Amino acid sequence: MRGFSGFVGLCTSLMLLSGVSAQAGVDAQTVIHKATDRVYAALQDECLTHTLHPERLFLLVDDILLPHADLQRMSRWVMGKYWKQSSESQQQQFMREFKQLLVRTYATAIHRVTPEDIRYLPERNSGAVDKTVVRTEVRPKGMPVIPVHYHMHRKNDRWLVYDVRIEGVSLVANYRSTFSAEIKAIGVEGLISRLKQKNEQQMAAKAVNSESVLAVIC
Repeated sequence: MRGFSGFVGLCTSLMLLSGVSAQAGVDAQTVIHKATDRVYAALQDECLTHTLHPERLFLLVDDILLPHADLQRMSRWVMGKYWKQSSESQQQQFMREFKQLLVRTYATAIHRVTPEDIRYLPERNSGAVDKTVVRTEVRPKGMPVIPVHYHMHRKNDRWLVYDVRIEGVSLVANYRSTFSAEIKAIGVEGLISRLKQKNEQQMAAKAVNSESVLAVIC
């Protein structure tokens, strides 16, 4: 699984880029491609000021990417059996903190890859008209090729990613395994509190290298 841990942030980000309508025959691969270009174009606009504050980067990620995520489905799958065992309040709190986790993860990993590093392969038909697999190969500088497959479904006339497989490893399953172990140890409330604490600490520390982002994008 070379590159899995360091690359998971980019793939998380692409999971959240599916805001283009599926109407008018727009295929899933086009959704991924156009949305990827959109976020990098927004970052290039920041080059005009020659500065990119961490708060601005977090806000940019939140505004452009997160509104298009099927966050409830992702949260439900990540929590597994513990989702139904949680109260509605706990579910909402988890979704809120999980969303912030995704924002942080993307913001700290965006400088790793540029659009030119991504190669799009023919889609793989899943056998259902409302599901497909968008296959890509990514070659970050100085790293081997990493196969990344986006498992997508169509919901309310939009293509949304519900899982990403990096070198055959499921992103959803990876989070699910981690959170399941934490819930067993400290409970759902404990997991939510830990996520909240980590999010607040990272936001306060501004733990993202904005200069690295600008160095790649500009």
